[in-house]
Amino acid sequence: MAKASEKPVWLKYTESELQKIIAELATKHTPSQVGIILRDQYGVPSARVYGKKLSHFLKKAGIETREDMEAVEKKIERLKEHLKTNITDKKAKHKTQKAKSRLNKLKRYYSKK
Repeated sequence: MAKASEKPVWLKYTESELQKIIAELATKHTPSQVGIILRDQYGVPSARVYGKKLSHFLKKAGIETREDMEAVEKKIERLKEHLKTNITDKKAKHKTQKAKSRLNKLKRYYSKK
């Protein structure tokens, strides 16, 4: 059985080629989508093939996205739009409060990091 840092025999991309592919895909897609595209279309089982995480390749390319934070921000916006037309929806108000709390936690996390 091959180690995590050893390249599988069927993989036809070098580390520099993989870096270019990841940088190209990251301009159009989120990091999780990049991983799925690499697996499905390029036959790369994981970006860790060369001992580095996908986030390391993205950082090297100068691309830094906070996918979780963006998702929470979108959710808050959707809930605010919903509350404009449905003022008495208490469940939506509560979900908005929880989403804002999650956003604040993520902001604190990334500010420490």
